[in-house]
Amino acid sequence: MPLALASFATSLISGRRLHGKSSRAILATGLLLSGTGCALQAGLDADSSAGSLAVGLALIGIGVGLMGPAMGAAVFAALPPERGGRAAGAMTTFRQLGQTLGVAAFSLLFQHDGGAMSEGLNRVLTAAAAAGIIGSVLAHAFVPKPAPAKATSAPAHRNLTGPR
Repeated sequence: MPLALASFATSLISGRRLHGKSSRAILATGLLLSGTGCALQAGLDADSSAGSLAVGLALIGIGVGLMGPAMGAAVFAALPPERGGRAAGAMTTFRQLGQTLGVAAFSLLFQHDGGAMSEGLNRVLTAAAAAGIIGSVLAHAFVPKPAPAKATSAPAHRNLTGPR
């Protein structure tokens, strides 16, 4: 619940408030928050409180909520408008591919070979934390900086009714 609520609330708020802001900074921040949330959960065990779990889940949700709108903005800003359909298709495809490969990789890390399940979960959360933090650095390094806003002059007034 904390992850879903935080993600929903953040995406609602960030979509409007961060419109026009740097997708680079928003993506890097979202990845960093998600990675930090996973890191906070990595050491939890059966004696940990529900509050400890909720803090990490909420941070992950905030990170995911920031990244959702920013990913679309970054992808669409990278291509001319006439290629918007291709951009949306590529973004959706790679998102689904990443989720599928992530589940496969994390399931390999989770295998517990007779040990405690918490050990496998800690391996998964540690790997997810590392992926989020490394992803944050990569987003900051490789997502293009936003183009500087061009000053536009007011268009000359045209008489649309024709000569009088």
